[in-house]
Amino acid sequence: MDTFEYQIDEKTTVKKFLSYHGVSHRLLKKMFDQNKIRVNQRVSQNQTLKPGDQLTMTLPEQGGVTPNQGELKVVYEDKNWLVIDKPAGLTSVPGPSRPDDSVLNRVAGYLITQGKTAPQPAIMTRLDRDTTGLVLVAKHVLAQGWLDQLGVNKQVTKRYLALAVGHLPQQSGTFDQPLGMAEDGIHRMVRADGQQALTKYRVLQESAHYSLVELNLVTGRTHQIRVHMAHAGHPLVGDPLYGETIPALQHQALIAYQLTFFDPFTQATHQVELPMPAIFETLLAAD
Repeated sequence: MDTFEYQIDEKTTVKKFLSYHGVSHRLLKKMFDQNKIRVNQRVSQNQTLKPGDQLTMTLPEQGGVTPNQGELKVVYEDKNWLVIDKPAGLTSVPGPSRPDDSVLNRVAGYLITQGKTAPQPAIMTRLDRDTTGLVLVAKHVLAQGWLDQLGVNKQVTKRYLALAVGHLPQQSGTFDQPLGMAEDGIHRMVRADGQQALTKYRVLQESAHYSLVELNLVTGRTHQIRVHMAHAGHPLVGDPLYGETIPALQHQALIAYQLTFFDPFTQATHQVELPMPAIFETLLAAD
């Protein structure tokens, strides 16, 4: 069980204090109903707090995620957060074809090895199945709720590296085209009635036929980078949906290589970064 202790330094109420610390109304009600909140070691409801009081809350057990003991590469961890290096071929969350093996399932299995009895982690930054790189995971419902409350897109920045076909006409810029579902129900496409989608890009290196591009998502639409790059005439190398596959790479050349996030628990900002994949270097050098 996840337990949090707070030392009170000003007069307030339990509800106001915990709401300020990221506890949603729904979660607060559940903890009140289950006697999960204590003030000075006594079960509490919404009483007045005074300086010097000690408030302790224990998160209710959630369950619901099927644990999987598959391999999980953890690149950052603390009491509340995990950052995972996701491989190609693994979905972020369970789906109809693989309901029990995803990043979420593997994190649940990982947390069980740490002694959690019914973990309920949450994926805060999803990646496409065949996009590799950094994924931010909330270990428990409080972390998820607090970051959601602050606005994930405002508190988390992801930067990607992509290997694209050809040379972009400008070394930096912004793609600003709305995206929506194609008629086949699988592809996404630029369409006037789609959702707003903004992608900032910067060319880092060029070879004879490829460009190494750094991209920053201002919005987070499905397949956003892949569609914007293909629409510009520069699909990602190895992209089976929007470009062409190549023997050396069985998925799109796209990695979420840098993740920066604000931690509301500590008020600190953390940044995690991965090196450029070796296959990117190989393809650039051989071109």
